[in-house]
Amino acid sequence: MSMSLVEPSGPWTELLERGREPFNRGDYFAAHERWEEGWRETRGADRVVMQGLIQIAAGLHQLQRSRVRPATSLLRKGLAKLGTGPALREEPRLGALTAKVASVIESLTTSGTADLESMKL
Repeated sequence: MSMSLVEPSGPWTELLERGREPFNRGDYFAAHERWEEGWRETRGADRVVMQGLIQIAAGLHQLQRSRVRPATSLLRKGLAKLGTGPALREEPRLGALTAKVASVIESLTTSGTADLESMKL
């Protein structure tokens, strides 16, 4: 008997899926661009959360370019925005992402480097 995991569904799933694939393969710039398309379509608290995702993707892109200071700044701003609105409750992957981003920020603050291997959505 095999068990399958049920993927979350709903408006947030569609918005996340736009940039999820490039994000998971480490193409943070492409994820940023795809999420920006969704950002233009959202309003209110959801728009703020989308902006947070965009900032996180941009921060990770900066980190890939060895630009630690702008990366850390963008990651902090993005993390703060993910905590707003109902999206965190509706989309469990956002909660996991916030923990991973917080860990990256901590690592950057203490050692100036971070491992992005586990940065998946």
